[in-house]
Amino acid sequence: MSSDSRGTHLSVAIIARDAELEIAETIRSVHGIADEIVVYDTGSTDGTKTVTQRLATKVVDGSWNDSFAAARNHCLQHVTGEWVLWLDAGEQLDQKDAKALRKFVDAQVDEQKAYMLLVKVPQAGADISSEQAGRIRLVPNRPELRWEGRIRETLKPSLAANGYAVDGIPYVIQRGTRENDPQVKVLRARRNIRLVDLAVKEEGPQGYLLNLLGDAFQALGEFKRAAEFFKHAIAASDAGSIDLLDAYYGLLTSLERVEDGTEQQVPVCLEALESFPLDAQLLCAMGGYLQSQGRLDLATRSYETAHKHGQVEPECWHLDRIHEVSAICYSLSLQLQKQFEPAKAVLQEALEAAPDSVKLRRQMIDLYIKLGKRTEALEEARRLPAETRNPEALRSAIRGACFASQQNWISARAYLEAAYNSGCRDVLCLRWLSLTLLSTGEFEKAEPILEDWQNADPNNVESQQYLAAIKARHESPAAAPQPQPPAGTPRFSTPRTVRVDDEATKEHGKTHGPSRPSISPSRSRRSSSQNT
Repeated sequence: MSSDSRGTHLSVAIIARDAELEIAETIRSVHGIADEIVVYDTGSTDGTKTVTQRLATKVVDGSWNDSFAAARNHCLQHVTGEWVLWLDAGEQLDQKDAKALRKFVDAQVDEQKAYMLLVKVPQAGADISSEQAGRIRLVPNRPELRWEGRIRETLKPSLAANGYAVDGIPYVIQRGTRENDPQVKVLRARRNIRLVDLAVKEEGPQGYLLNLLGDAFQALGEFKRAAEFFKHAIAASDAGSIDLLDAYYGLLTSLERVEDGTEQQVPVCLEALESFPLDAQLLCAMGGYLQSQGRLDLATRSYETAHKHGQVEPECWHLDRIHEVSAICYSLSLQLQKQFEPAKAVLQEALEAAPDSVKLRRQMIDLYIKLGKRTEALEEARRLPAETRNPEALRSAIRGACFASQQNWISARAYLEAAYNSGCRDVLCLRWLSLTLLSTGEFEKAEPILEDWQNADPNNVESQQYLAAIKARHESPAAAPQPQPPAGTPRFSTPRTVRVDDEATKEHGKTHGPSRPSISPSRSRRSSSQNT
């Protein structure tokens, strides 16, 4: 562990219970920067204590009395550092951020401030973006600073009462993959319902508690009940508050899974935008709703506003790189209106701001493919990361896709089959090879390619519809429609967790009309190893 001439300068504090599968990596990630690591065990029955006694500086046997604040405050009694970094089991800092954070603590911290770090949840799948939120995690170790709250515990009242400011620092705490485990979500949801019931008896029906109930019932798949709690949270929350924004996110998400709920999304989103007119996630969601109703002009304006003026409330869970998502949605909506030069300009501007973005780079490649601009598409492909799988085969697929976009099926097939036979299973190759075969009536040959496409991108609507059309053709050749190559349409997932499937970056067909926004119900995955 790190040592400092001034003594114990930085302590890492962790409360844990039954976390033997994940706590070792959490401790190892800060071993090189912490002067001490204190684990407060609230009653583990697995091998957590065996792991922590081997790796941590101090392991304290504690108890669990249905209060996260109480557990953290008990843990603090055993912490000796001047500064405390709070982590939960399963969370980690990468080596670069860990070193930068230690350097910040040694040289730049202000004793009258607490610091907010970004906590990031991993992607639940290849087509779902990661999410993040700001959380107060680095604080001076002072006796007047105490945690409050049985659940969603906070230092804010204590910080405010004692004149401490809160500042943000650009270091990321990564959560583990267990965040996406359905069983873990269900167990936490049931626990949270019990804790919220206790908290409501003490505090009354506060907005944040009603949001937690909405989250829990989403995780349990009870979306109608979740929607009702979010509506109550909207009524109970202060105007302009984080709780109010969170409640709108939750309600919009729940309505996606409620009968006739999608009909309510536009008026609810309009109501939310009255309070949060420049919220980037709400604006992108509104664009998706309007587009699903065929109001592409209004959808484009909503995406444009998100792209040019959209803002993010850091303490609400939000999409990682939401501004890139808004640029993609805006560009695709322009492409639908055949405004290709403005669409390209949007992507170019976004790439100048985020040159490392693979999603934006892929969108630019797709745009050049649609326009049949092979040289430009290949040049963009050369700028993809060095670790891009099978780059030569991908370039062959891009050549074929450019021919396919111009309906030169013979040349397209030669390049695309060469890429496929060379092992390319990139969605770009699978999609355009499928479309080439479908367009030339070779349905049997297209079917296994479509299955590969669906395996590579399980949530893709386009591949599902083509497979369904082929199945219908098998059953009734005369009645089954022939699939047609699609035109591009953006697709955006509503907030909370505002998951964007990367369908936001793909296309859907004219044969099934504009895509409807896809809304994630999985907000419960935001909870930490013990808390939300």
